[in-house]
Amino acid sequence: MIRRWLGGGLALVVLALAGAAHAAPPRLERDRCVFRAPRGERLECYTLVVLENRDKPQGGEVRLKVAILKARRVVAPDPVVYLAGGPGDSPLVASSAGADPLSEGDWWNDTAAIRKKRDVVIISQRGAGGSTPSLDCFESRASELARARRRAVTETQERDILIRCRAEFDRKKIDVSMYSTPTLADDVADLARVLKQPKVNLYGISYGTRWGLAVMRRHPDLVRSAVLDGVYPPQINGDQNEPEVVRAAFEQLAADCAGDAVCRQRNSDFSPAVRTIVEAAEKVPLQLTLQLDDGPHTARLDGTRVMMVLMHMMRIGDAAMIPEAISGIGRKDLRVFQQYAEEFEDDEGGLFEPNAQQFGGLFNTIECRETWAAIDLAARDKAIAIGGIYGLDAKASKLPTVCPAWNVPPAPPGERQPIASDTPTLLLSGAFDWLTPPAWGKEAARTLSVSRHVVFRAQGHGVSSQDPCAARLRDEFIDNPDPRAVPACRTNAAPDFAAAADRVKALP
Repeated sequence: MIRRWLGGGLALVVLALAGAAHAAPPRLERDRCVFRAPRGERLECYTLVVLENRDKPQGGEVRLKVAILKARRVVAPDPVVYLAGGPGDSPLVASSAGADPLSEGDWWNDTAAIRKKRDVVIISQRGAGGSTPSLDCFESRASELARARRRAVTETQERDILIRCRAEFDRKKIDVSMYSTPTLADDVADLARVLKQPKVNLYGISYGTRWGLAVMRRHPDLVRSAVLDGVYPPQINGDQNEPEVVRAAFEQLAADCAGDAVCRQRNSDFSPAVRTIVEAAEKVPLQLTLQLDDGPHTARLDGTRVMMVLMHMMRIGDAAMIPEAISGIGRKDLRVFQQYAEEFEDDEGGLFEPNAQQFGGLFNTIECRETWAAIDLAARDKAIAIGGIYGLDAKASKLPTVCPAWNVPPAPPGERQPIASDTPTLLLSGAFDWLTPPAWGKEAARTLSVSRHVVFRAQGHGVSSQDPCAARLRDEFIDNPDPRAVPACRTNAAPDFAAAADRVKALP
């Protein structure tokens, strides 16, 4: 993992660092692992200590969890550093009480090919789970009691909670403005520094791609290669044109369905059926009982929440199942739709718990600072108005309420400029990814001179976890970061509507 094993390897480096307990940050402290490594695998756990504000050496510190999934045999010296999405994702914190987050995320299987030669390093995002301080304004969703408490919060209470939370950070002298994409990028550089790593490889998904691009801008000599999956470059404002992006994805799905004999026969008039069902739910909510991790719950889903479930299906790479869900609702058969509604609520919240996201203070800080502050409100409102059902999700955004209460200064315009780099970069997109659409990957690639952008025709958001071909491209590119040498694999296969029909036929 390390280009040159100094003094016998990483363990001695860490021991030396740990001995300097009162040294100025950055420093690395060995921790007891609370995660479990499978038999035959090795894991090391640390806390990275960095300055909250690097311009104030006497100021506060931030403590970040770090896990190193060890290579079976280190052949290549430069590790892969994983950059999580969100902002606010917490790969080193379990989503349910008592679980192992590394097993929940299937980390050992997913990184097996990489770890034949390289260590894989997972670093927490400052301000999110795995960080001290944490900017979360409410307890996690990990327990049944916590979920019940969050669901009980009313719309009126949400803003009061945020205002009190934000004031508490000021009282504790936590500088919320220091929890930003540039400071997260510098955390990666500090980690490489204390590990004595002159080069690292970056692997980012979703917001993690923006984080990775910031590392490439601020620390260009550090990055050997980068794999960016679900690309979100800084020159793109994700909240500006969401209705148009969602519409385009649904229109592509309608065209694919019309061009497929199985889908066309089973799901005629797909687009009108979607509009009819969503508009009807806006008037009379769809009622069903969801069997969730914390028991059964009766849900009344309006048109916005119906669209949220359909968009979830598209995002996770199951666009081919959407026509089956829609035709099922039309026949009063809710089995397919209910399955995905249960998965969405258990994984993310939003059907019963519309405040799940805005209680994450890091999400609020970055989105308010980097996105909402630069938005053209008049253009956005117009897009929502003409978007019809495709604008419902954007209309439901809480940022118009959250950002005035959160009160962080806007990012300087320079941060929103494209990243120009000659770092070898592989960009991956899913054609049905409405969250970070392929056009954004194409835009990012314009100023990345040694790059290749690959679009997976049937997939959604985060294709490396949805398509074995995408995972193979990632692994082989990290091994040989030459965009011209990316191996051929099938990326242009349309959604498999026949397989979707078979899945429905197999339902009990």
